[in-house]
Amino acid sequence: MDGTKPRPSARVRRGGGILLELLLAIALFATAASFTLSAMRSALDGIRRAELRARAFDLAASRLAELDAGLVATGDLGDESEEIDGLVVSVEVIPSPTSSLARARATVREVSAAAGGGEPTVVAVHERSVELRERGGRPPARAGSGAEDRP
Repeated sequence: MDGTKPRPSARVRRGGGILLELLLAIALFATAASFTLSAMRSALDGIRRAELRARAFDLAASRLAELDAGLVATGDLGDESEEIDGLVVSVEVIPSPTSSLARARATVREVSAAAGGGEPTVVAVHERSVELRERGGRPPARAGSGAEDRP
């Protein structure tokens, strides 16, 4: 009653401190959670890209093995329009002028990337030497070898 203001009790001051600590803890938790979710999303995208590359490489190697085994003739290759798991394979064959070997390159593109109107994304390119054969596994007939006279 001497005209001074009453001082807040220790209990009121402590309650304000607890509220501030609680807000700070919530903010820190939200920040840590956002960083964790961002890292997980990035890791999952990396795994998806690695799986896509592995599938594309396997598809390209399979296509070249079919060509090398004579299951697919070079005339059947053309522009591929068959979509397999969102991937399209195109095979380019560069024949050798001296032998029945040729250099074959299989390029795998992702179709879903082109759906947005852009260019298809090249996912994998696999290249190897193959022996050119007719369908059924026989090497192509050479001119003057007499192979065309055989049944």
